[in-house]
Amino acid sequence: MTDDAGAGLPERAPLPGGADASFDRYARLVRTQLGVPTALVSLVTRDGQAFPGALGLPLPWQEERSTPLTHSVCQHVVRTRAAFACEDVRELPELPGSLATDDLGVVAYAGHPLRDADGVVVGSLCAVDGVPRRWSEDDLQVLADLAGSCSSEIALRQLRERADAALRASEGSRRLADAAERRSRLLLALSEGLARTSTADDVVRAVAPLAREELGAASAHLHVLAGTRQRLLAVEPDADPSDPPLERRVDARDAVGAAVRGRTTVVAEDRTALLAEHPATDLGAGAGGGTTVVVPLQVAGRVLGALALTWTGSGRPDAAALGVVTATAGYVGQAVARAQLLAEQRSTATLLQEAMLTELPQPDHLQLVARYVPAARDAEVGGDWYDALVTPDGATHVVIGDVVGHDMRAAAAMGQLRSLLRTMVWAQQEPPSHVLSLVDEAMRGLHVPCLATCVLARVEQGADDAAAGVRRLRWSSAGHLPPLLLGPDGTAHQLPGSGDLLLGVRTGTPRHDHEAVLEPGSTLLLSTDGLVERRDRSLLDGVDALRRSLERHGGLPLDQLADALLDDLVGGHGEDDVALLALRAHPEDRPRPAEAGPGHL
Repeated sequence: MTDDAGAGLPERAPLPGGADASFDRYARLVRTQLGVPTALVSLVTRDGQAFPGALGLPLPWQEERSTPLTHSVCQHVVRTRAAFACEDVRELPELPGSLATDDLGVVAYAGHPLRDADGVVVGSLCAVDGVPRRWSEDDLQVLADLAGSCSSEIALRQLRERADAALRASEGSRRLADAAERRSRLLLALSEGLARTSTADDVVRAVAPLAREELGAASAHLHVLAGTRQRLLAVEPDADPSDPPLERRVDARDAVGAAVRGRTTVVAEDRTALLAEHPATDLGAGAGGGTTVVVPLQVAGRVLGALALTWTGSGRPDAAALGVVTATAGYVGQAVARAQLLAEQRSTATLLQEAMLTELPQPDHLQLVARYVPAARDAEVGGDWYDALVTPDGATHVVIGDVVGHDMRAAAAMGQLRSLLRTMVWAQQEPPSHVLSLVDEAMRGLHVPCLATCVLARVEQGADDAAAGVRRLRWSSAGHLPPLLLGPDGTAHQLPGSGDLLLGVRTGTPRHDHEAVLEPGSTLLLSTDGLVERRDRSLLDGVDALRRSLERHGGLPLDQLADALLDDLVGGHGEDDVALLALRAHPEDRPRPAEAGPGHL
């Protein structure tokens, strides 16, 4: 760096050095919402940069909380007074000689200016990744929103310091500091509360209590455009989920419709003034009769709906109060946009997954039931699958598998692998271990780039088994959970035999078959690990819990048994996708039970 490296930078920082818990919270929010390993609240001066908020820095910098300018990318934000985002800072000629990459691991960088109480850019709220990354518009908008709240916190500290230094700060300055504190507290609480929302109902449930506690509002209602964008759906925090949502047309005689159509904030000092201007307005029984403010929710040039706030007291809010409400609506709009995108992605992911699942055959006296439950994580589609088919030699084959990964690529690879395995089973009619070996070779030759666990089981019946009234189960595992077998006496156990190497690792690996007898009345259960794995218990404990549940509900019809297992082990949506396939061998010396449905191949 040159001798005038500090030119154009502030002489002193607005805050004392060292770690600060409040600013660490901002770093934590940036890291969580943008999914980056490192997030910083950086204050830059001519002498270097300090990090009152920091998560993810390598040692010793995380402890020291400061670096010289030779390690500062944030100085670029301060010098230009503008947001700065770069996929790879190593390619930038503007930052010659920076040691940020070598010592701090800065490769991808996104920073938004932090301003002090005087509006001076004093630092940057930044997200850092150790590998090249393209920043989305949503990433940069979230960073900008959090930087605004962080700047308010800096300004608040400065105002307090100035007030204390003056010993007797004027009442007006104190009110300004208190207002800044309330605004900062509200916006930070909104950032934290809305970060956990995934639906419009979640959003309004997060906003309503904050509007009451921090703004003194009597009610907060969310109205979201639906369908052809000619109607608005009311989303209320205390609504009964079984009640249909209240709909209204986008009508300028209604304050909500006027705000949405005109893209403008509607303000009325009391109910009388509101109805005089917008006579069709109905904000519900819980709305206050005083001041009403309706703000359109606008994101990236699109209007998504409106936020309506009411108070019991009358009067026109001042500019500062309206600014807080407008900022609140901005946060709410981002959360609603995210919820709508997640809903669309969930729908797409679910349709894709369901399209890849199989309609099960029902061979005579063999009943099959399957379940698939997607993970609770939004918009994630995984590689879990099940399959079943009857080959020309009369054997019934059942498959359960899981491709490594949780994205569209994993789902696509699963579709390829499922089709490949299904074809091999039909064409070969060989023992399961032989079929899996052929699948391994085909995956390599056809360039199916994935790793997967799998159990392939074949249910057959030779002459001796038919005479004894039993069936023979042959199965082979590629690194998957062993099957569970529930005997006709109601006891369940894990079938013996270790799993072989996963599919897709290498060809030529030895694979083994295992055998078991299926007596009349027994039930075979195959599942993916999402049914038994949880963060608060080991895999062995999960398998044991599944075995006990299988014994507890084993007397139920097979459909009800599958649902009972999911209720016991998963509840609602679990932490991972769950695929489950159950096969029950009904006695062949009597008619097929009615609850098993008609047999078909």
